[in-house]
Amino acid sequence: MAAPLSVTPAVESVLARLQDAGHQAYIVGGAVRDLLLDRVPKDYDIATSATPEEVRHVFGRAARLIGRRFRLAHVYCGRTCYEVSTFRREPSPEERKTRATDDGVMIWQDNQFGTLEQDARRRDFTVNAIYYNPLREPHFRDDCGGIPDLRAGLVRAIGDPGLRLAEDPVRVLRALKLVAEYGFRLDSSLATPVREQAPALSRSSPARLYEELLKIARKPYCAETFAACRQYGLLQHFLPAMDRLWDGSAGELLRRLLAERDRRLGGGEYSHSRALALATAAFAPAWLAMGAPPGGLWEHNEGIEKTLRESVRKSYSPLPVPRVLTARARDILLLLPRFRQPAAKRRLLRHPEYRYARELYSLLSAIHGWDAAALADWPPSGTGPFERHGARPRYMHRPHHKEWQAP
Repeated sequence: MAAPLSVTPAVESVLARLQDAGHQAYIVGGAVRDLLLDRVPKDYDIATSATPEEVRHVFGRAARLIGRRFRLAHVYCGRTCYEVSTFRREPSPEERKTRATDDGVMIWQDNQFGTLEQDARRRDFTVNAIYYNPLREPHFRDDCGGIPDLRAGLVRAIGDPGLRLAEDPVRVLRALKLVAEYGFRLDSSLATPVREQAPALSRSSPARLYEELLKIARKPYCAETFAACRQYGLLQHFLPAMDRLWDGSAGELLRRLLAERDRRLGGGEYSHSRALALATAAFAPAWLAMGAPPGGLWEHNEGIEKTLRESVRKSYSPLPVPRVLTARARDILLLLPRFRQPAAKRRLLRHPEYRYARELYSLLSAIHGWDAAALADWPPSGTGPFERHGARPRYMHRPHHKEWQAP
């Protein structure tokens, strides 16, 4: 029997407490996939035979029950939170329905508890249905053939591919994220349903799609993910503004920016800031909207704040990006031309978005071949309250506030 793969002591503690209470408990999903591929998991999801109420009984105040569509427990170990979900079975067509006009295909409610075997069969792709228990043998449960597919680099649906995607259109996006992040290929039976189900993405909750966007932004595979979405016809239903500019000069600029951003992020040379990620992907449409010259930046002029704000908003419409993030992304873009104005240096250094604007300017310098020596005159961190005290001050939504206005 092969030695168990290493997981964090906190995860082992959660598993042990559930198992000691008489419940089955396994790590499942992306963490198992990463462990088998010798990657360090970003987070761990745990599946168990315990109901959410039983999980709360085991962990007491360290467990919090959440969700309506998919009820589960968040278990806290120090500052780390682990999702603990109960084994589910496939709901019947009647159980799926939550509205009179529903056809009983899409799953709106998923709270029918079941066994481990049933839980595996209701998951989306085989590589996401591998269960791992480092504490007891046998360590793995792989009822759907996920381990051979993982070795072959194959994304294969469990059961009927068309039905699996129709149950939850976000699964189309998740399939393409696997293609982008791991270099996998779609199984031949899955490629056509992915294209056919792409329009159904518009039926998904915009809030869920926004969360998927943030997950994409956190990893260094943005360029590959959006390219895969474009290839299979999904991008027009996910980020329509990006899809419209994809084949033009702004699309080429976007792809170059994202590729360099991914390279730096993977090497720890670029911030994981959500505002910076949004500003980076919104630069190309802003450049187009401002009529900036090829390889250059726009000039500061009357009404520039409104134009940039609208450009950021339209870049991510119809996703519900919070106003504070669109305001921050706008200000990052607003500051870029000021790096060419030494007289503005003192005020620019005090701006709360200085550090992120500098990172984006450095990215642009790399892809356009701008003078690197000029950037050396600008320190990596600014002198504002955020930099001095380590906590972001309350963000000013008003772009003309005297303290934080763009110089």
